[in-house]
Amino acid sequence: MISLTRRKPITLNKLLKGFILIFLIIMVLYPSASFKGATTGLLLWFHNVLPNLLPFIIVSNLIISLDIADKISSFFFPLLGRIFNVSKNGCYPIIIGFLSGIPMGAKATSDLVEKGKISHHEGNFLITMCNNASPMFIIGYIAISALKLPHIKYTLFFIIYISAIISALVSRLIYNIGVKRSNRFSFVKTQEIYLQDNRRQNPFSFEILDNSIMNGFEVITKIGGYIILFSIIAQIISEIGPNTGYFKPIFMGIVEITTGINQICGTGLDIKTKIVLVATLTSFGGLSGMAQTRSVLGNTRLSIGYYLFAKIVNASITFLLTSIYVYLLIN
Repeated sequence: MISLTRRKPITLNKLLKGFILIFLIIMVLYPSASFKGATTGLLLWFHNVLPNLLPFIIVSNLIISLDIADKISSFFFPLLGRIFNVSKNGCYPIIIGFLSGIPMGAKATSDLVEKGKISHHEGNFLITMCNNASPMFIIGYIAISALKLPHIKYTLFFIIYISAIISALVSRLIYNIGVKRSNRFSFVKTQEIYLQDNRRQNPFSFEILDNSIMNGFEVITKIGGYIILFSIIAQIISEIGPNTGYFKPIFMGIVEITTGINQICGTGLDIKTKIVLVATLTSFGGLSGMAQTRSVLGNTRLSIGYYLFAKIVNASITFLLTSIYVYLLIN
């Protein structure tokens, strides 16, 4: 008697293992592209990410460990709490995220979730809103260096950040409809539970400073690894991928936004199309930015799937607003 067994479906884990094996084979077959991509990623990390993010990470670690974040949050809570319907402690990731960009917004959020100062529900909302490209990246690199349009730098910055805020609020609304619960109840409840713990101020010590520094180097090294890996992928796509007009630069931007933006700006597309594509990719953040974000979430169980959904909504809103700006408001 022949027994029939049900074939097991291919799992995501098996697909990822297969991709890693194929990636290794491609790196061996195309060593020049791998070397160039790794060099580009390493220099990008060393010259831009390391000096810009590492001080922010170390200082942010100190601020949270010494409970200084509570005082900063208390100052901004009357405004930010009312606008975004977040708890008092939830104001700090908004501030640090808007100032320094990916992945500092997610890093500050995950630190507060890990210490029990904000809920997972609020943390999921915050990583979707305050984990975007930094103001200096948008104003300096995109508007001035890549697009060479300094006169639109503040408009572009406003569109990208207002899109992030709108998309986070929309995503939270959709999430709340699904779980049928109020954000304000969840956020305020968490704030009340940990109110007594927040009254105890931790004194400064060199142990806290040492831990903050070591954590900073651990996080920045992880970020560097992701930047290098995704830069290799983007470079391989650039050199061996088929020339299909502007689709290849867009795909490269989905993988790693810096490389993709540089490729898009070097194409023969009209300037208005370039602005729309570059702004949309920047709002999405790229798979590299998503991997960096996941790396700083640690064991907090914050949802990367929810983050991906919000980023797709963010990119869609940015595409709409930027199209209105360049095609209807610019002559």
